Amino acid sequence: MSQEESTVHENIAEESKTTDDARNAIADAILRRAEAPTVDEDEERRFARERETRLEFRRLVDPGIARGNTPARFEETLKVLSKIADNLLSDIGNEKYRRFKPTNNLIKKHLVEVKGALEYAVALGFRAEVEHFQPYYTFLDTPKNRDNLRIGASVLTETLERIIQKAEHEKLNRVDPKAVQREIAQKVKMAYEDDRKEKKRRDDIERQAREARARVTASTPIKKGNKTTETDDTSVAASPSPDVGNTSVQEEHKEEVQDE
Repeated sequence: MSQEESTVHENIAEESKTTDDARNAIADAILRRAEAPTVDEDEERRFARERETRLEFRRLVDPGIARGNTPARFEETLKVLSKIADNLLSDIGNEKYRRFKPTNNLIKKHLVEVKGALEYAVALGFRAEVEHFQPYYTFLDTPKNRDNLRIGASVLTETLERIIQKAEHEKLNRVDPKAVQREIAQKVKMAYEDDRKEKKRRDDIERQAREARARVTASTPIKKGNKTTETDDTSVAASPSPDVGNTSVQEEHKEEVQDE
């Protein structure tokens, strides 16, 4: 083999290697992009991760606080807890919002004396302590407690909204037994929505995994020895038609007949 031929073969091998590297890089990029969570996926994963915590806060509300208290006292207690949580969320570094005194008249009436209310405050992240012989409930600032504060505040908000809607319905339907059925249907709907979002999250993860595998398989070259083979329409176009040879034989036969 001449030096020129050897150089040509080396260039071809180098170009083939470069093509393989480029294809592999593209395949890796596609796979990474498929595996990277989108904003919606992050939200759905967080919702799934927090589902049990949300259910626990709902149980602390009902039957936790609701049982054994009048509807009016139940609502007032939720409003006080919601105010504490919302103030802290709005300015979590403010010492004024990070603690409350159980001896305060408002706190004593609506939290201390109401069964289940202080348990809810503890679930939000507040801890009992004594400073200068004075009792306090102080927010323990940790990442987990910040999540609990956010989730617990949202549960309080949705419960208060439901109470307001129920009161409005009762005004319009004083003697309407269907109001009770609507309340039950609302709770069932909330549970259904949670399950539906969880199922959608799992289906999306499975679908994206299948699509990622399909893209990687489609973009990965098939190697035979040191050469890379590809399926290309040009190979089909370059193959001779079976009628080409027959045409030349027919022309030769025609000339022989004319000579005769």
